[in-house]
Amino acid sequence: MRLYGMYYTCKKHIEYVKNMKVTNKTTAREATWSIKSWAERSKVLNELAKMKPLRTPAREVYEAIPVVYRDQDEFDISGTVKDRFVAARGKLIVAMETVIDMYETINPKKVIDEDYGFDIKMPEFDDLGEFSKCMEDLDFVMKQCPYLNDKDGQIKYGSIDVGSTWLTFIIVGVGATTVMTNLAKIVDIAIKIKSHITTVKMQEEALRSVEIRDEIAAEVLDAYKKANRILTQNSVAELERELGELKDGEEKDKAGKTLEKLGYWMDKGMQIYSSIDAPVEIKDVFPLQQETNFLSDDLIKLLENKEK
Repeated sequence: MRLYGMYYTCKKHIEYVKNMKVTNKTTAREATWSIKSWAERSKVLNELAKMKPLRTPAREVYEAIPVVYRDQDEFDISGTVKDRFVAARGKLIVAMETVIDMYETINPKKVIDEDYGFDIKMPEFDDLGEFSKCMEDLDFVMKQCPYLNDKDGQIKYGSIDVGSTWLTFIIVGVGATTVMTNLAKIVDIAIKIKSHITTVKMQEEALRSVEIRDEIAAEVLDAYKKANRILTQNSVAELERELGELKDGEEKDKAGKTLEKLGYWMDKGMQIYSSIDAPVEIKDVFPLQQETNFLSDDLIKLLENKEK
């Protein structure tokens, strides 16, 4: 996760974590404590555990609660468990504040704001020429793709995240929502092309591993190329059905090249997401990313039960 993403998540949840308190239910007979809304707290802890620097302290807070209680939303705990929970929560708060302070020190003018923007995680490169080619292709996508080249919504370079290869772009103008919606659809189709590219590469490798005549191999590879062209044509047709007809063959060619270029670099590791602080309505139009559990299996069971 990019540094700004960690900062944003910590900033969003820091007060909630500070308020993860236990309720004193001590009576004259015994000292007991109570924890409420554990399901919601577990979700927040899992969100924090997605970040490597916070994974250990978030897990310690979660694991401070005995397993027998983790599938319950409200329960009583002993003084010993309470002390362990409070101590672990304190460590987590310190870790979150460290992330917040570090980012604000590096970027004193940065404030959380809901912008129409998106983030691109670049592939890993060990060749400057390949990096340059990737940037050239991105420039083509943003300036030449007819669905992104909107006079009312302009894509502008924002920044590069500190210590990473995450690039941030913002969209300005009254047409920003349209451009973001179009980009989301393009990314969705490019992911399908990327999957096709991966499959073809595996088939080509398999083809090279068997001994067949050169003319047969050439015929098979030619068939792959034809399949790629048909897939691109069908994908452009899908864009036209979803986003509107293109004016001429030149625009169709540019849209097709956009999909091919994105699919190619996605196969090499490129990822495109809506900005973490983008409005919810913008995040909802981008392809969903698989959620991962960073705590333990019983959290998944608890969340599933709560949704039934």
